Amino acid sequence: MEKGYRNAEDLCPELHYRKTAGGVMLTACYGVDGRIFLPDEIEGEPIVSIAPYTFSVSSASEPAVGQEKGKENIWLSPDARFAGERRRLVAGDVTEVYLPRYVREIGNYAFYRCHNMQRLSFHDALPGIGGGALTGCKFGEVQVFLHGKERSALKSILDEIRFAVHVKFHKESAAFGEGEEWEILFPEHYEESVENTPARLLYTSHHGAGGYYRQCFYDRELDYGKYDALLPRAIAEEGEETVAELALLRLFFPYRLSETARASYEQYVRTHMQTAAKLLIDKENAGWLAFLSQNGYWTESALDFGIEYARQREKTELLGLMMDEKYRRFPARKKDFSL
Repeated sequence: MEKGYRNAEDLCPELHYRKTAGGVMLTACYGVDGRIFLPDEIEGEPIVSIAPYTFSVSSASEPAVGQEKGKENIWLSPDARFAGERRRLVAGDVTEVYLPRYVREIGNYAFYRCHNMQRLSFHDALPGIGGGALTGCKFGEVQVFLHGKERSALKSILDEIRFAVHVKFHKESAAFGEGEEWEILFPEHYEESVENTPARLLYTSHHGAGGYYRQCFYDRELDYGKYDALLPRAIAEEGEETVAELALLRLFFPYRLSETARASYEQYVRTHMQTAAKLLIDKENAGWLAFLSQNGYWTESALDFGIEYARQREKTELLGLMMDEKYRRFPARKKDFSL
């Protein structure tokens, strides 16, 4: 999994900020593309907050919210001179955001209508987000960097996003260097209001299991037991591909996975192997293929389906791997012509 920005040249070339009592408040960001990677510190001071409306101004010519003449500071990255002509990154310009380690506040409507954002990365110092901070966003991936306990702003972020969201966790461990990494899926959900005109009543209907999965938190920490217990509801309310992906992720990354939950996920995958094959081919996930092979999940019919599906989609690498797996597990039987 990718961990934030890798090199200095990844950093956003120009940042506008104000100094506060606890550190630096970001007020605007200028760059050449929508990938916003922010440093942890500016001039030795940590970036601790994102000002309201920072990335949601409809016009790049408008001043940042909270900007006052004479109090705005400008920071340039070491590679800013190579960035070329820069523009203020707002709304639809924003495609990816990596928040610094010490950010503990995101102002109201900070990312309002950033509808092209694909990924948001943040650290556990962030306890929550401001009102409407992610209104209009529909990103499908979140990265959470954990340095202490597992409490974070994840629930408040998920509550703002009704679409399916993949969450990738990176847990720092002093004892084991890189620490642990795992991924889970929160399915889509939405609400529908239906008016009963004669009775003058408004009914709200909830669709999808995602709303229930978003309630699996206690004191800002994800309860994996409660999450895993929702599998029957997911089977009842979601499509096969969604449930298969949810199950595969829990089996592939078995963080805090009980044996009872493991057995339930395994049963689902084993009875939906064609769906699993289609899913891993669509996502070009050779890791899942290897996992299913190593743990004996494949049936001959599922491999036949996967081989044909990979051939149709011209996924040559996966096609070769699946053909090798079929030859290993189900070698062709020689015909016997003896009387």
